[in-house]
Amino acid sequence: MFMSDEQFGLLKDLIAREFGIVMKGDKRLTLHTKISHRLSILGMQSYGDYCRYVSSEPSKKELYNIASHITNNETYFFREKHQLNVFSELLNDIKRYRQKKNQNRVRVLSAGCSSGEETYTLNILLMESGLFAWGWDVIVEGIDVSSAALKRAKSAEYTKNSFRMLNGNHEFAKKYFDHADDKFILKKPYRNNVGFLHANVLQPGAFEGISDVDVIFCRNILIYMSDEALERIALNFYNCISDRGYLILGSSESLLQRTELFVPEYRNGIILYRKNPNPPSALRQE
Repeated sequence: MFMSDEQFGLLKDLIAREFGIVMKGDKRLTLHTKISHRLSILGMQSYGDYCRYVSSEPSKKELYNIASHITNNETYFFREKHQLNVFSELLNDIKRYRQKKNQNRVRVLSAGCSSGEETYTLNILLMESGLFAWGWDVIVEGIDVSSAALKRAKSAEYTKNSFRMLNGNHEFAKKYFDHADDKFILKKPYRNNVGFLHANVLQPGAFEGISDVDVIFCRNILIYMSDEALERIALNFYNCISDRGYLILGSSESLLQRTELFVPEYRNGIILYRKNPNPPSALRQE
């Protein structure tokens, strides 16, 4: 049993409309494999049954399930270390900015956080900086479309695979994690101020209650997006980031020539993005 061109087209259009993800030909096999597995779990007999189900399901839970499997969810602690080094260097600037505003608070957002390694990495760096130890309200939040990945993130339990960038640095695991059998469980002090949200970054509602964010990490999500979807996501980020906030993308991603909402800034060989101080005319008219 194979997925027809019509069925593939229907699912591809649904995914593009809901998540902005452009599915190229090489993703058809991935989709076929995933859905064949789901047919068995859901007790369905055909791809036609599945298409009708996913098109009409009010909660969109199954559609979210598909989307989470056609993007690269690979993540691990201290991924793209050069970017994290720049993040650590930004913290002094962020502290000075907040102090000038008489605000002892820091907000960091990890968009497309998957199973939480990036989110917890950012929190560890914040805590280890020593800049926000006394009287500061520090919150790090992760957002992802995959409920299964977020369940793993909330458990804060990992295997050795999540530490592969650390080159066998056992001191890191010993300092931050409790070791039980083959699991490494993040110690409670390093996750008390971390939260996770099940949401779609393409939708403005995903950012309800999130505002004045100091740093947004959004790595390896936009590479899948259409130009229209990228602009919508950029607008969501624009509306929730502080006037002096930083947006950090994956090293293979760029907003150059793709949106006027953010302008590039270079730091130690890394391109960051800042909110455009002279927003496009369409926003000024709102």
